[in-house]
Amino acid sequence: MKRIVTKNDTNGKSYIISDKIANIEDIEDKFKFFNLWITDTMPVNFSNDDPTKDNHVPTAPVKNGSVFRIVNFPPERLLLNKMDSMTSEEFLALEKRIGVKLSKYGKHPLMHTTKSIDYGIVLTGEIYLVLDKEEILLKPTDTVIQRGTSHAWSNRSDKDCLMAFVLLDGHI
Repeated sequence: MKRIVTKNDTNGKSYIISDKIANIEDIEDKFKFFNLWITDTMPVNFSNDDPTKDNHVPTAPVKNGSVFRIVNFPPERLLLNKMDSMTSEEFLALEKRIGVKLSKYGKHPLMHTTKSIDYGIVLTGEIYLVLDKEEILLKPTDTVIQRGTSHAWSNRSDKDCLMAFVLLDGHI
């Protein structure tokens, strides 16, 4: 997945400062975060030319920050089976890679909450948005405005699902 970043030169003329592969975090098997951009101030400071370089990108944005990423959700049955047999240490390591506290014994083992407003758009495949009281099947172009609620993403199909996310710092 390629990421192109633009900038203005000292004369105010725009140009491409970066044209390269996105920062990729392997969470588990084919479960991947393609971290495209993060910010840590609002309004945004344009001086940081590559904030994802050499950094672990948190799942939720920092205070006054944002995260832009694409997530590949593989079919979940393999991960859920693996989670069933994880030791406490392995489960904590998975939480650390994902960057959120999970609910292993809740409605869905990947239930979590972030203090952010998340704009999620299904690009390919299908996935269920699981909430405490209900769930809904999402297909390409379906968009979720997730506002600090407990939720999980559940890919029950046999194909990967690709979603784009923009997360903005918030408070509950």
